[in-house]
Amino acid sequence: MIRATARVLKNVIEIDVGPEVWTGRPVESESPGLGPKIAALFSTEYVLDRPTLTRDGRSTVSYRAKSDEIRIQVGEDQWKTRSSTFGPLTIVYGGVEYTINEKLTGRFAVLRGAELVGVGRLGFRSCEITEYPPALEVFLAHLALGYVIRTLTWEMFG
Repeated sequence: MIRATARVLKNVIEIDVGPEVWTGRPVESESPGLGPKIAALFSTEYVLDRPTLTRDGRSTVSYRAKSDEIRIQVGEDQWKTRSSTFGPLTIVYGGVEYTINEKLTGRFAVLRGAELVGVGRLGFRSCEITEYPPALEVFLAHLALGYVIRTLTWEMFG
C-alpha cells in the first residue's frame, strides 16, 4: 500500500511505500533564508527524498493548476498527466498509456487499457493507493505525491 500524507505544519509530504517512508519537500525549502521558506508554503513543486535511493536519480513532482497537470521527473525520465474536459486523466509511463478515472467521492482507478492496475482514494490532505503490481510501485508513489500537491493547491487557491 502507498499512503501519502501532507504534514502541513512541517511543510512536508510523507509517503509510506511499503516499509519505507519517503519525504517530499518543497523545492524552495532547499534555499536558505526567510523568503524561500515563505515561498515554500505555497509551493507546487516538491523534491522527493528516498532513504534507499536507487539509480533512478533525483525525483521531483509538480502540479500545474492551469492545465490540471501532474508532472513527474525521475532522473532524466519525465511523465505528465493530460486532462480533458469531462474526461479521465491519462499518463504514458514506460510506453504504456494509463487512464485514471476519478469519482466525486475521491476514489479513483488506474487502468491499463481495460485492466485495473491500481485503486486509490483521496482523503483530507492524503492519498492512498492499493491493489497495484509491484513493478508500478515507484511510479504510483510519485503519482500519489502529485495528487496530494494537487489537493493542497486547490485548498490554497480554489
